[in-house]
Amino acid sequence: MSAGGWIRSHRLLAFVCIAFGWTWGWDAIFFVLGLWETIPVSIPRVWGPAIAALVVIWVSEIPLRRWIRRRLDWRVVPVFFLLALLIPLFITNVQPVVEAISGGTVVYDPPGDPPEELYLLGILLLLTLLGQMFLLGGTEEIGWRGIMQPRLQQQVSVFTAGLVIGVVWWAWHLPLFFTGVTGPPLEFVPFVAFTIFVLGASTVFGALVNFTEGKVLPVMLMHGSVNLGAFISADGGLLAGSPLIPILVGSGLWWVIAGLLVARYGLPMTPANRTVRVIDETDP
Repeated sequence: MSAGGWIRSHRLLAFVCIAFGWTWGWDAIFFVLGLWETIPVSIPRVWGPAIAALVVIWVSEIPLRRWIRRRLDWRVVPVFFLLALLIPLFITNVQPVVEAISGGTVVYDPPGDPPEELYLLGILLLLTLLGQMFLLGGTEEIGWRGIMQPRLQQQVSVFTAGLVIGVVWWAWHLPLFFTGVTGPPLEFVPFVAFTIFVLGASTVFGALVNFTEGKVLPVMLMHGSVNLGAFISADGGLLAGSPLIPILVGSGLWWVIAGLLVARYGLPMTPANRTVRVIDETDP
């Protein structure tokens, strides 16, 4: 069997292999050449899932432009874009607020060296968000939610599909923890917090792409918003520096959202008329 024939017969497995092969291949290059600290490792490693999705679609002889138009269709109820932006920002920035409880203060502390002019700050934030959506982490969702989610939902619920993708997503990130790019290698609290986050957020992302009937722009925005980071920090407070905050608040709130969706809709996490529309037999 040719490589193309194998991909057409094993689309989901082929997607995962290509995504990991691309990303971990670049990770190996960065590691061997000692480039982890000299160039942004997110470029081009994060493009693995998107490239894998496009390869699988192309080999499957599905009209590529049609597939991209459907997945990147911007005609979505605006509230989903708003929620995709605000939910991650709230979860990220509520953590220092909780830390400041009982005697602490909350300090405006955006990442980097932002300009003082408000309009320039707004432009910078917009460009950063667009970059996160279309150049960095947000591009992953073209693969995770564009291919994996609908294929898995042919066999399992939205919730279960989200968990499966979460495990794959978690494993895909592992080189960053072993090399110390995210901090000290395999430091307990960040590693546990990320594990809890990625599994919970993956189920929420899966629900969002079902609410939008398979369109991935809102979930790309949500992913990009997650990566923006916090704009405030805590100075003092009863819980300042507590390792429980990133675990229980930063990661736990994603599970609260997932739990609310399950309580409302069951394991499909979305109204039935939306869930079924994500699954299209003509897609990989």
